[in-house]
Amino acid sequence: MLTRIDHIGVVVDDLFRTKKFLESLGLTLEFERELPERHVRAAFYRVGDGARIELIEPTTPEARRRRLGDGSPARIEHIAVEVDDDILKIMQAFSGFGVEFVAPQPVAIDGNLNAFTQPHTSEGIQFQLVERRAAPREA
Repeated sequence: MLTRIDHIGVVVDDLFRTKKFLESLGLTLEFERELPERHVRAAFYRVGDGARIELIEPTTPEARRRRLGDGSPARIEHIAVEVDDDILKIMQAFSGFGVEFVAPQPVAIDGNLNAFTQPHTSEGIQFQLVERRAAPREA
């Protein structure tokens, strides 16, 4: 059902500073993007043989407050896992355990289908289910 960790999403207060830190650890920037409709900038770093760290910087005070809280420089927001089957089927299986989703249907991001759990229904952890429909994005 779940095949591998695709990425860990970390909300950060300062994308530039956090990127420099990850680069000092030897990680390489894979790609960056700005999503104005979601009020974020993001940068992806590859770790090992396929997993990634996604740095997410909110770009408005409201988005920063909602996603990061007050005073915290960073926090893990979600764990994205790749699924090996039809994402709707996996969502249905998760629902059988009482898990609810942010939206009733998966959303397309970078050519893949994605579904996000409501953290309060998945033991406080927000999971992002990813059904790959496109090759992983390269820098």
